Amino acid sequence: MTEWEAYFDLIAARQSCRRFDPARPAEREKLVRCVEAARLAPSACNSQPWRFHVADTPALCAALRPCVQRLGMNRFADECPAFIVVTEERAVLKPLMAAHLSEREFSSIDIGIATAQLCLAATAQGLSTCILGWLDGRKVCAALGLPEDTRVRLVIAVGYALPDDPLRKKQRKPLEQVLAIHE
Repeated sequence: MTEWEAYFDLIAARQSCRRFDPARPAEREKLVRCVEAARLAPSACNSQPWRFHVADTPALCAALRPCVQRLGMNRFADECPAFIVVTEERAVLKPLMAAHLSEREFSSIDIGIATAQLCLAATAQGLSTCILGWLDGRKVCAALGLPEDTRVRLVIAVGYALPDDPLRKKQRKPLEQVLAIHE
């Protein structure tokens, strides 16, 4: 198998897990490796506008679950053994670059790239993930003891999928609908 084939297989294997095995905790070493992969992500002007908060104790997970379950959403989080909270740090840019880039929201793009790398690292280690944007940021801050003005961008549920949770067929637009080659 070529490196490209292995990489493509990894991408194809990553899916949003909504059936975590509550009896199988995610090893902290694997969670740290996921954050290491995210840390290496590119960012605009190398601003690295992120911070990753690992919550893998039963007490912290219990405190975070209601933060992502407003209006009955994300009930599967009840079985999730770990969460990685992604917060946005203020991007530090050189004045010349800051003036040029002020009209664009690069931090969101950068955090998305880092999150994708984190999730692929989890998949490569046998873990499953679900990226949660439906959350109460103030409650997340309270649960983690963060300042209330911290900008919580995402919560990533991380754990092992139940053994009977199959890889689902991805429903994606065909390549012809998303690819344009200009000559």
